[in-house]
Amino acid sequence: MKRWLIAAVPALVACTVPDAPSHLGGYPFAHVSGGIFHWPANRLPVRFWADPRGNMNALVQNAIDVWQDQFMYGEFTGVLVSDSAHADVQFTWSDSVPPAVAADPGPPVKACGGNTQPDSTDANGQIWGAFHSGITILLVGATPGQVEACVRRTVIHEMGHGLGILNDNAPDSTDIMYFTPLVPVPSAADRTTIQTLYHTTPNWLPPVR
Repeated sequence: MKRWLIAAVPALVACTVPDAPSHLGGYPFAHVSGGIFHWPANRLPVRFWADPRGNMNALVQNAIDVWQDQFMYGEFTGVLVSDSAHADVQFTWSDSVPPAVAADPGPPVKACGGNTQPDSTDANGQIWGAFHSGITILLVGATPGQVEACVRRTVIHEMGHGLGILNDNAPDSTDIMYFTPLVPVPSAADRTTIQTLYHTTPNWLPPVR
């Protein structure tokens, strides 16, 4: 019995030690200034607020779920909050609000755009204020279903910026963080990049609560 217990302990420890994610196959995630940011464990879950108009609430929840699935050990979790004043990241419609319809499964159409940035960042790398993600609708020649598909992709893309991928340097159109998102979910390269980021020491500090 003693021999069995001694032999079993190393196996148990080996199973509980996380493997570091592979850094191969990713792309640059730092800001052009060299800033590196990700949400620390003591700030989880990251709090998201969604514009109550249209179906932004569902779009943001979908993006939270999609990004959580990219992590191996729960390095990121997110939650929707009802008060924008207590949010870390705010998603809003920048102009018109599209109807909530089924997303068109056909070829991607650039029917929308997005932008994400915090209120400010000082010389010491301290971020001030929440991240603000605005979604703009481009209606020219697009059906409501194509707009919906574009918005779903773009909300995921913009959330990637809010999680710390601070550039649009994804090199391939199959990456959700490509400057114009054309795919519905993150690629293997997106997954590697976000995992690598969350195992890299940041030099930018999260907003003060």
